[in-house]
Amino acid sequence: MFGSKLDIFKKEWLDVVFANRNKEYGAYDLRKFAPRATNIGLFIISASVLLLSAPKMFNIKIFPDKPIEEAPMITEVTLEDLDIPEPEEEEEEPIPDEEPPQRIAQEPPAEDLVRFPEPKVVPQNQVKEEVVSQEEIVKENKTPARITLKGTKGASGVPTGEFGPKKVEGQITGSATGDPDGDPNKIYAFEALEVQPDPVGGINAFRKWVQDNYQYPQGAIDAGVKGQIQVSFVIGTDGTLQDIKVVKDLSYGTGQALINVLKKAKPWKPGIQNGRKVKVSYTLPMSLNLQQ
Repeated sequence: MFGSKLDIFKKEWLDVVFANRNKEYGAYDLRKFAPRATNIGLFIISASVLLLSAPKMFNIKIFPDKPIEEAPMITEVTLEDLDIPEPEEEEEEPIPDEEPPQRIAQEPPAEDLVRFPEPKVVPQNQVKEEVVSQEEIVKENKTPARITLKGTKGASGVPTGEFGPKKVEGQITGSATGDPDGDPNKIYAFEALEVQPDPVGGINAFRKWVQDNYQYPQGAIDAGVKGQIQVSFVIGTDGTLQDIKVVKDLSYGTGQALINVLKKAKPWKPGIQNGRKVKVSYTLPMSLNLQQ
């Protein structure tokens, strides 16, 4: 039975099996080509096994070997081989000499000085001293300064000498030969002074005097000019009006006419900064209207 050469896949048997049946359905072709497909599959499997096992059998290297990394050399070091440097000695800073005690001015001032420190905004519980009001200074006819000092009749207007432990050129703590408050030619802004300059009778009376004494130029009258003019000037340490300049005018000599009036003005009470009289800049506007 096992030695039979019967092949059920031969074409003769297939024709018998598929007699009077649909051979286009697919089963007929599968049975017809089954031996051929089996042989092709066996060949592919055998070739794949041979291809994969050949490098191992014949010692064939497909990929190059990775380079072998050398292990880093480790050198043993003992503490005895290390040289530990000795710490450098630190130089001692010299102790500064003690400053000499504060000295009073060599020459007393002509007016009484009252301390008027620079105002600072701090909480009420941190106020260290009471600040003298401007009303008290004017009422008692004293001069605000950085220290309180009694005046002497016939003395200099500004105290000289040294008020601090160091000699500082300029300012009220400077030396007797220096300027008491830096540059004597410095011009201060009107709003930034401790005591502002004031004309005779007050600023309103001064403006009225200027308005009453102003002479309209004939050209301005003919042209019916109206508007505002401005002049600037410096109030000197003696109260006189200096360096009068036209800032804005309406032509026809309107600015020069205002300068002519200011040249006739009486001296002002000079401004005071740090207890001394200083130069102060001021700008005066004036409205022109012939119909008023």
